[in-house]
Amino acid sequence: MTTPPMVSPATSDRVGLDGAADRPVSSVAIEVLRGIVRGFDGRPGLVDVLPRLQDRHRLDLVRVERWTSGDLARHPEPRELIRSRRRPGNLDEHGRLRRVFDARRVLTPDIHENRVVLHAVRDVRRALETIDSPEAVDLLFELDAALAQASYLDDVGRLRGLPGVPTATLAGDPLYRTVYQAWLTLRRARD
Repeated sequence: MTTPPMVSPATSDRVGLDGAADRPVSSVAIEVLRGIVRGFDGRPGLVDVLPRLQDRHRLDLVRVERWTSGDLARHPEPRELIRSRRRPGNLDEHGRLRRVFDARRVLTPDIHENRVVLHAVRDVRRALETIDSPEAVDLLFELDAALAQASYLDDVGRLRGLPGVPTATLAGDPLYRTVYQAWLTLRRARD
């Protein structure tokens, strides 16, 4: 019977767990991931934070411009009306515009802070999928259930770059800060 690989003392300092050198790598990883998913030291985990973020996530008001039917245009800009009139074949037999370039403002959850949340959840999922243990499967199930309750993340795009310095929302809002700190903990555990 072979013994599992051990964490070296140099690695245990980076993981930040007392006695990490005495345990196999997978037990250190599962301990960190358990704290991230379920919470530790009185701090909430992702299973607590994600459903709460569904009700309190940040939105951004963005301007969406598109060609629309002339009678359905809400807020055409005067210069865009000129552009619409000059467009070939855009006038009907009565001289009315068929299509107008219209600007609308819509709320979207696709902002940097929500992208960080989605990126952190995906990183935790990937880490749990690499561990072959029944507890990792349980944690993955709990994380997926919490993720299903945070449906706003379905409309969030990919993170464009790793966050170096946290934004005011990531540092100040308790829910976003919890996710950001969980992601940092996972990154430190990997290094």
